[in-house]
Amino acid sequence: MTPAALEPETAAANALPPLGVPRPQTPLQWAVRWHAVLLVACLLGSVPVLHTVWHGLLGRREALIPTRSQTPWPEPDWADLQSGAWMGRVERHLQQASPVAFWLRAPWNELLLACGVANSPSVQVGRDGWLFLRADQGSPQSFAQRRAARAQTFAAVRAECAAAGVELFVSLVPNKTRVHPEFLKSALPADATYATVLAELQAVGLPVVDVAAAMAAAKAAEPTRPLYFRGDTHWLPFGALVAGQAVAAAVEARCGASLGPRGAVQLGPRTTFQALGDLVAMLGLATADLPWVDGRRITVGLSLTAHSFGELREYYSVASADPALATRLDGTAADAPVWLVGTSFSRENGMPALALALGRPVRLFGENGAASIAPMAKALAALREPGAKRPGALVWEIVERGFFEPEWAEPQFSSH
Repeated sequence: MTPAALEPETAAANALPPLGVPRPQTPLQWAVRWHAVLLVACLLGSVPVLHTVWHGLLGRREALIPTRSQTPWPEPDWADLQSGAWMGRVERHLQQASPVAFWLRAPWNELLLACGVANSPSVQVGRDGWLFLRADQGSPQSFAQRRAARAQTFAAVRAECAAAGVELFVSLVPNKTRVHPEFLKSALPADATYATVLAELQAVGLPVVDVAAAMAAAKAAEPTRPLYFRGDTHWLPFGALVAGQAVAAAVEARCGASLGPRGAVQLGPRTTFQALGDLVAMLGLATADLPWVDGRRITVGLSLTAHSFGELREYYSVASADPALATRLDGTAADAPVWLVGTSFSRENGMPALALALGRPVRLFGENGAASIAPMAKALAALREPGAKRPGALVWEIVERGFFEPEWAEPQFSSH
């Protein structure tokens, strides 16, 4: 058969089908289509299946991959049930708890971070991998409106401590942005929060420790030595020691004679491990919060990007060089001459650093949160207990950004 005879057949094979008639799918197109349909079906079906098995059949309360950014299960409220707001919060909780959503969201956030366009509502990315909390810069209007509440609170706490025969000190902890502004990508607007609170405390004659000044002096002496973690809101052990020495010097100068003799105190055993900071956990990267010791949790990386933010965490203890000394130095001694009403900074080596600098045991009333209102309520309740062993000095640790938290709008110091 001649090539000319094949031309009609070839033309017929290559001719387009009439309009409105679908072209037959090739086997490859069918395979791609059905694999895509199957993938979407698995993604959609995996969420209810995982929640049913994990939370329903196994009865687990926490998420399959627990992270710091997850919202807790919302407690039902009749008004919210009627308005539908409760279901909206439940939906958001289930979305955040879904491992499918986790592994879709985390790589996207890590890609944005690698491109230099990371956008987090709570974390600001600085230079050289440094991270900062956006809440360090609060509302100047709300801060000004709370001036009367601050004055009343300082006066009330001081009066109650004076009635118990206890000398009150305030340790004002500066924000990370104030201590290390050199790692910010852009200069922050002028902020007088720290100076304003410092002046308010000095105006009422309340002893206040200017921790920011002590840290500035430490930076001037060793410019290349950081005082705060790169990926965490808290200070390094060296920063805690600088603050502890400043507070101890103020306490010794004012009422050291009434605290009893110094003991032979030294650093005890330490715990060292590699972990991620709280700011890394807030970025939305592939991280998980896992149980650790003493009821605390540790953040670990589940990807190379997240793992690259790991930093060495060191937690120090304080011990007596005299084996015959029975006083406990772990922050629980009921007869400690100094009480520390602290925040998470106290747990991040703040309490051991103060005990080491004082050479005396310190009793800790500490809770997470920068406002330090709740632990002060517990300390005041302990002072009111009949027959309680009262300290000679009480140090109230408040983080600068804590004055923007809701607790300082109307501080409450209930006895329970």
